[in-house]
Amino acid sequence: MHDLSFLRELVAMKDEMGVVSLYVTVKPRAEAEGRPPWEIRLRHALRDVREQVTAWPDRIRRATVLEHLDALEPEVAELVDPAAPGLGRALFAPVCTGEIRRTSLQVPVGTGAALEPTPYVRPLLTAMATSAPAGVVVVRREGVRLIDYRYGLADDVYRSAFDLDTDDRPRQSSEEQERSLRRAEESRRRYLHAVAPEISNRIGALRWTDVLLIGDPRLTGPLAEALHPLEPVQIDKAIEARSAAGVVGHIAPELAAVRVRRDAELIGRVRDLALSGGRGSLGIGPSLALLNEGRVDCLLLDENGRWRGGRGPDGFLYPAGRAPHGVEVVAEPDLGERMIERALESGAEVMIVHADAAAGLAEHDGVGALLRW
Repeated sequence: MHDLSFLRELVAMKDEMGVVSLYVTVKPRAEAEGRPPWEIRLRHALRDVREQVTAWPDRIRRATVLEHLDALEPEVAELVDPAAPGLGRALFAPVCTGEIRRTSLQVPVGTGAALEPTPYVRPLLTAMATSAPAGVVVVRREGVRLIDYRYGLADDVYRSAFDLDTDDRPRQSSEEQERSLRRAEESRRRYLHAVAPEISNRIGALRWTDVLLIGDPRLTGPLAEALHPLEPVQIDKAIEARSAAGVVGHIAPELAAVRVRRDAELIGRVRDLALSGGRGSLGIGPSLALLNEGRVDCLLLDENGRWRGGRGPDGFLYPAGRAPHGVEVVAEPDLGERMIERALESGAEVMIVHADAAAGLAEHDGVGALLRW
């Protein structure tokens, strides 16, 4: 299951010799002669890793890691196989333990290779952020349908039909027809209020980050009222009978917009708290200092952000050029990955903020945090 617990298990896979992290995004139905382009890109990335290792002065360490890379060849072949499941795939393999962790999503994760003391998780975390669990509630005159969408997969989880209290007698007068329509609308309203607890239970059980009500506002409005104090997003859009994946594809722009708005609202909350002296922090310097102290509850990072820095003898992380006087640091060229690792190890959440929502962090190095105290 792709959640924070899974990510924390990954960053716990430490290996002084190194952990090989491989990412590839494939086109499962692609037909091509020779090696597919994603395999070529991955093998180029692996070649770069080999060149990095070949330059190490320690002969035993160098030979051990190169042997490990050779032993991973069957795993690499499976990872790039178009017939294997998953659009985005990842593999993590510590050099010394022989353990291998694999995962896949139905969204892109990029293509690349890394060798670091811990798994390189930022591409996976970014992919998860762009496809976080969402509930899509399709409301039609015929009934209600709930779709669970997460990490590129859409599944129906609940359906229910309206049981309308109507008068089906033929040849009704206009007055009778009007009363019949009023009864039908009232019946729908009662039904929507009756079905609201089922939707609320699903929201909690499935941990939906976003909830969208899709359909005629005359139907989604009463349901939104019944779901109070939850605040689902109402989308005025007609949805015909489609597969679950077809429904999600039909509302993809709206779903993306909802997620951008959610990220922007979170940044606004952090800014308000930080500027009022509350439990919020802005900027890489203050946020990293608080992360070192274990005070960060949720770390916010601009998805396009890149940071450099160093690690002190005590393990504390510092932005480039900002270590305390007299403290010698080991360079950390990918400080963003180290911040993610530190946050996950401390039990904090990490939010990779969509670029379209990150303007509120632009003046603050693309970094912010909600604090525990």
